[in-house]
Amino acid sequence: MKQRLTALIASVLALFALTVGFLFLEQHCQAPVPVPSVPGGYYDEEFVLQFTAPENGTIYYTTDGSTPTTQSAVYSGGIPIVNRSSEPNIYKAVQNVVSDWKTYTPDSTPVEKGTVVRAIYVSDWGQVSDILTQTYFVGIPQPEEGYTLSIVFEYDDLFGENGIYVTGKEYDDWYLSGGNPSQAPLPNFMKDMEVVTTAEWLDSEGDILNQPVGLRIQGNTSRIFPAKRLIITAREEYSGSQFFDAPLFPDVITHSVMLKDSLPDAMMSDLLQDRSVSTQQCIPVRVYLNGEFLYSSYMFERYDSQYFRQYYQVADRILVKDGAPDEESLALSEVDYYGEYMYWIKHTDFSDPAQWAQFQEETDVQSYIDYIITNYYMCNYDFSEAHNYVLWRSCWEGSGPYDDLRWRWCIYDIDVLLGIIYNEAIDDPAALNLFSNAPEYHINILSIFSALRVNEDFCRQFVLSFQDMVNNNFAPERVEAVLKKYGYTLDWRDGYFRRRPAFAMQHLAEEFNLTGTLEMVQITSAHPEMGTVTVNTSQIDLSSGSWTGQYYTDYPITITATPEPGYTFVGWKGDTGETSTQITLPVTGGISLEAVFAEA
Repeated sequence: MKQRLTALIASVLALFALTVGFLFLEQHCQAPVPVPSVPGGYYDEEFVLQFTAPENGTIYYTTDGSTPTTQSAVYSGGIPIVNRSSEPNIYKAVQNVVSDWKTYTPDSTPVEKGTVVRAIYVSDWGQVSDILTQTYFVGIPQPEEGYTLSIVFEYDDLFGENGIYVTGKEYDDWYLSGGNPSQAPLPNFMKDMEVVTTAEWLDSEGDILNQPVGLRIQGNTSRIFPAKRLIITAREEYSGSQFFDAPLFPDVITHSVMLKDSLPDAMMSDLLQDRSVSTQQCIPVRVYLNGEFLYSSYMFERYDSQYFRQYYQVADRILVKDGAPDEESLALSEVDYYGEYMYWIKHTDFSDPAQWAQFQEETDVQSYIDYIITNYYMCNYDFSEAHNYVLWRSCWEGSGPYDDLRWRWCIYDIDVLLGIIYNEAIDDPAALNLFSNAPEYHINILSIFSALRVNEDFCRQFVLSFQDMVNNNFAPERVEAVLKKYGYTLDWRDGYFRRRPAFAMQHLAEEFNLTGTLEMVQITSAHPEMGTVTVNTSQIDLSSGSWTGQYYTDYPITITATPEPGYTFVGWKGDTGETSTQITLPVTGGISLEAVFAEA
C-alpha cells in the first residue's frame, strides 16, 4: 500500500512539474508567426487571405502599414485582397513634400495600389509573435525586369509633423506665418534623419527579402523635389544584422542601397566592367509606400565600407567625397592625406620624370583617366573636384593588390543627360566639348588634369585609352544592348550614343593637338573561344569573329593575344606575321590582323 501511494505521489509530482514546465515555456518562449495561405506577390484575381496559427491565441492585423497590436483588428475567417488602385491616393496627395508647398498641387490621378497585410499572433498566455509583413498586388502587371520594393512604415515617421519626407511642423509654422526668409528653419527632408521601416523586395517568385531597415532621404538638390531619392540600410539594432539577409545583387553581401532615377548611372556597371574605375551595380525597382505606387527607379549599391571589402578586399579605406574625407575616414586617420596630395599636385611640375614617377606611386593613373573619359563621354558638366566627386585609397599598406595606398576613382552621379534639355546654353549635348566648352565646369580647369597635361607619357596614355573606350565601352552596338536591358533604344535622347563617337574623336584631336589621320583597325579570329585579344587597355569583343575600331596615327597601338586554358597562341596573320603574343604597330594606313589560336 505504501509503495503504491509513493508511486502515485511521484506520478502526480511529475505531472505537475510537466504542466508547470509547459506553462513556463508557453509564457516565456516566442509565439509562432501567423502563416498566410498565400505569400505576398502578384495575383490576377481577388481572393480571401487566410491565416494559420495555434488555437490558444488571437491574430491581430492591419492593412495600412501600421504596426499591429492587441488594439488592432482581430482576424476572423479571412481578409479580402482586392485591387485598390481606384482608391484616392494617400501619400502622393501630401502637399508639404516641397518647400513652397502652397503653390504645389499634387496629381490626384489614382496610382497603382497593393495591400500591405501585417499580423501578429498573441497566445492566451501573453506570448507575442514577430510581425508578419506581406504585400499583395491584384490585377497589376508585374515588372518585366528587376524588383518590386514595398516600403512599410508608420505614417507619422514619413509624413507626420516630424516625418522625414515632409517640411515638418517647425518649418510649416514659419511658412504659414509669413516669417522672415533669412530665418527659415530647415525642412525635415533636408535633414539627415533616419526612421525604422520594413522593406520587402519581391520578384516573380515572391519575397526575395523582408527585413526591418533604416530609411532616410538621399541626395543634395534632389531633396527639394516631390519624388525623393531614398537610402535603405541594414542595421543590427533593427534586424539583428548589419547586412541584408539575402543578396540583392549577384555575388555580394550588401549593407546599404540607394534609390535614384538615373539611367546614365545605371548603365555604367554594364559599360565599364573592364575599366579601372569603381561602379555601382544596380537593378530596376518599382517602389511602393504602404502599397501605394511612388515611382519606378533604380536601386544602386553604395560606396560604403562593405562595398570596398567586397570588391577590393580592403578592410579600411579613406573615402573622399566632394573634396573632403567622410566621417569614417576621419576616424581612421588623423592626417588629411587627400589635402596633402592635392597641395602637392597643385605645386608640382610633372614634366619632371621623377615627379611623374612619384605621381604613379601615389595614383592609379588608369583609374583617373577612365574617370575623366567617362565624365566627358556622358557629357557630365555637373562635377568638379569639390562636387559629385568620389575617390578612395587603402588606409594601410598590405599584401593585397589594392592595399597599395594609391588613389582610385568612383563613377558617381553622372545624370546630367537626363535634364540637359532644360539648359538653354546647350543646343546639342552630343556635340558638347567637355574639355573646354562646358556651361559650368570643364575638364581643363581640374587641378589634376591640368597639372598632368604637361607630361607626354600621360597624354599618350590618355589618348590611347580614350580611343579604346570609344571603340569598345561606348561603341553604339554595346550601348544599344545595355539600353535594351532597361527598355530603351539608341534613339534615346535624340540618338545621343549613336552620334557622340564622331564628336568625341574630333574633340580628342583638338584637345591633344593630334595631327595624324584617323585609320581603321580590324582584328579577326576564326576561333574566338580559344583566346582573347586586347587593344591597348581594352579587351575587344570577338564573339562574332571580327572587330573594328578607329585610331589616330599619332601613336602606335599595342595588341595582346591571350590563349584560354588548353589552347596556345600560334601567331598573327595579315599586316604582320609575328608570333609574339604582344605587338606594337603604327596605325598608318590602317591595320588588318587575324589572331590565330590552336589546341595546346
